Amino acid sequence: MDMKRKQESRTYGVRLMEWHALIPAGYGVVKVHFRGGSYSGYGQKPATFVTDNKALQRLIEDSSYFRSGKIFLMR
Repeated sequence: MDMKRKQESRTYGVRLMEWHALIPAGYGVVKVHFRGGSYSGYGQKPATFVTDNKALQRLIEDSSYFRSGKIFLMR
């Protein structure tokens, strides 16, 4: 068995320039910082957040923001 498996990195996006998502987790919240978005006459570039942490990926994908489409999977 290979104990050093490569973590799958996922990129999440929002259609904003920047956003601090407060995602409920148990009795607290996790702050996820989306950044790097832009608007121009040629179109829109979404703000992104990249993680290879499986727990954080599951937390984001189980959130109401992801289910409603505010957060979406880019890669």
